[in-house]
Amino acid sequence: MKRRGIITLALALGALYCLNGQESELKSMLADTTLTGTSYSICFADAITGEIVFGFDADRNLASASVMKLYPTAISLSLLGADYRFTTSVFMSGRYNSRKGVLYGDVVILGGGDPALGSAYFSDHYGDVPARWAEALAAAGLRRVTGRVAAAESVYDHNPVPGGWSWADLGNYYGAGVYDINYNDNKYNIYVTGFSEGTVAVIDSTDQYGMEMRIENFLSSSGKSDNGYVYNAPYSTSAWISGTVPADSSMILRASMPDPPFTVVNQLNKALKQAGIKVKNDPVRARVSLNEAAYPPVCVTLSPPLSEIIRTTNHESVNLYAEALRKYLGPATGTGGTFGAGSTVMRNYLDSIGCEPYEAVLLDGSGLSPNNNISALMTTRLLVHMFNSRDSEVFRASLPAAGVSGTMKSYFRSDLFRGRVIAKTGSIGSVRSFAGYVTTSSGRTLAFTMIANGFTVPWRQVTNNLERITGEIIIKY
Repeated sequence: MKRRGIITLALALGALYCLNGQESELKSMLADTTLTGTSYSICFADAITGEIVFGFDADRNLASASVMKLYPTAISLSLLGADYRFTTSVFMSGRYNSRKGVLYGDVVILGGGDPALGSAYFSDHYGDVPARWAEALAAAGLRRVTGRVAAAESVYDHNPVPGGWSWADLGNYYGAGVYDINYNDNKYNIYVTGFSEGTVAVIDSTDQYGMEMRIENFLSSSGKSDNGYVYNAPYSTSAWISGTVPADSSMILRASMPDPPFTVVNQLNKALKQAGIKVKNDPVRARVSLNEAAYPPVCVTLSPPLSEIIRTTNHESVNLYAEALRKYLGPATGTGGTFGAGSTVMRNYLDSIGCEPYEAVLLDGSGLSPNNNISALMTTRLLVHMFNSRDSEVFRASLPAAGVSGTMKSYFRSDLFRGRVIAKTGSIGSVRSFAGYVTTSSGRTLAFTMIANGFTVPWRQVTNNLERITGEIIIKY
């Protein structure tokens, strides 16, 4: 029997029951009347053989929150490779008179889907991207442009937002859409000040990436927590903010850029002028056609290797990166520049390794949609596969360590877990989830997934229970 078949069979045989050795903590959790109505999907399996050592409703589909990010990160790593780099190129499109330094045409940016271009996470890698492009154009002798700065036609469709996302999320940084040209994690800052309790809060300013936006203010000053939300649609030029911000304090609301490609076009236009290059016409939002074969790029900006982007995606739980990886799988495999095309690539890959994706609902790649439905069994199957793959070390390095790094800093903080647990976390509303690897007291490595939905108690009560189950498994195995 092929290895895939052995692992799949082992996982399937153990999916519907929990072994007696682990019943105590589980029974305690299920007996807690304050958790009545809570649903669980739990699966622990040997990371090498796929043999299930503990499962409870392992094949039950539940909302997963950010554990969903394991899917596009694992699959893009497997299909593209750890060293893969995205490209963004700048062209002089038209007739260029090198003697006079005059371009009779446009300066055109060609996006290649880089999710991290200009990100603060990779500031040492990118530096000031528009300034570097302007320097390269100046070094090529460019002094004057008779046209304008523009972005080339996109490899993607015009829908930057996954289906199933809430309207309330779209204007905020964590609901940023995916474009062929992304920049600064597709976010900008709105600086606000709250005054005395119950009074109107004031917008002080925005950063340079939000200066083109027209923002209406419906914020009030109240309490000590940030409950301010930004609302805008993709490609819009206006937004409004409502809710409350802390009284008697100043803070930052992080909003999503509605049109990152045009923001980058504007930034390059400014950088050209600062470099002494004259541009006759204003930048345009409309995309322009570009014959790449006719015009070699003046400069090409490479992303960090995919391994580093995936590590940041899973450590910091960056929705944009996860969705960008999912969507990019479409054009990378020649199946189209849509979220649907990327999802098809993901499903086909999952099917090829025995994950049976047709039994799940995969609406996005980040977990922001509350309507995703996956099981602990399917996710653990993916983790077992990745543990035995050529990319095992890189993938495991992308997961934060319990109580130490990334989103796991606040979880599994007991000494029992230190150095033993690495996992992706997930949290939206009444959803908490963990998925990754745990090393037991005997030195055995297990792949695991735990998902809880529908609780009405404080989330810490739920995660404490899941931690206790994990602790018992560490001790007994």
